[in-house]
Amino acid sequence: MPSYSVDVTVGMLAGSNDLGEVEEAAYNWAADNYPAAILVANESGVFKKNGAAVKLDNYAVLWLFYTETNQLPGPLQADATKNAILDYVESGGGLFLSALGLRYVMDMGVDDGGNVRVFQPLGKGPPEIGVKATEEAKNHPVFKGFDTAKPIFLTSMDQAGFTADFINFKAKPPAGKILGTKTRGGGAGGGERPLVEYEVESGNIITLGHHNGVYTDTKSPESDNLRKLTANVLNYLGENSAFFAVDPNGKLTTTWSNIKSGKR
Repeated sequence: MPSYSVDVTVGMLAGSNDLGEVEEAAYNWAADNYPAAILVANESGVFKKNGAAVKLDNYAVLWLFYTETNQLPGPLQADATKNAILDYVESGGGLFLSALGLRYVMDMGVDDGGNVRVFQPLGKGPPEIGVKATEEAKNHPVFKGFDTAKPIFLTSMDQAGFTADFINFKAKPPAGKILGTKTRGGGAGGGERPLVEYEVESGNIITLGHHNGVYTDTKSPESDNLRKLTANVLNYLGENSAFFAVDPNGKLTTTWSNIKSGKR
């Protein structure tokens, strides 16, 4: 039984069946806590679960998390794939983009103003790294259970993979609402804005960039925070999705989806 939200279905987007170590750790955590599946894209914009084609709107929230190389896999860069995911979001779905996946808001054309930088793997012995809630977002549901007056540390160990972030060095800010800025060692970061929310027609996207995706760490307090924040993001996106498969107050699921979409 999932321990976070029985009703939030999670589709984890991938470019192939061969997941990297960190991606596999993230998927295993998601599968332990949600009804979750890996959805493998091809260059025609078709997604398959265990080899069979599946519709994206079967899932309340989609999660794109990738760290293996400094470029997203080819099938995820195909126009048909980007269009299928964008259509899903615009129709009311929720999309979580983390690590190198953050740059997908640029690839889909959702944001053309933010300056995205790709980061190399994190060096050995890093200081604690995480996010600091912005004043405007301190009461946002993604921070449920956190003390937003303090830095929220999400990483305290090496990260082998690549990641991305919005920086503000001579750059326009991202077009979405900045929920959290980077913190490093408890002080201010170098200007990075890893945690950003976008409203895209009837749907929502949240990014979590920078070195905030070490799901292979299962022992540190920071790893607990990472999973807690991830759960908050997935629950928030899923429960506000038009494809949230729930039957509140006796309403049919399709009726509930239409009501949710109509409120936006």
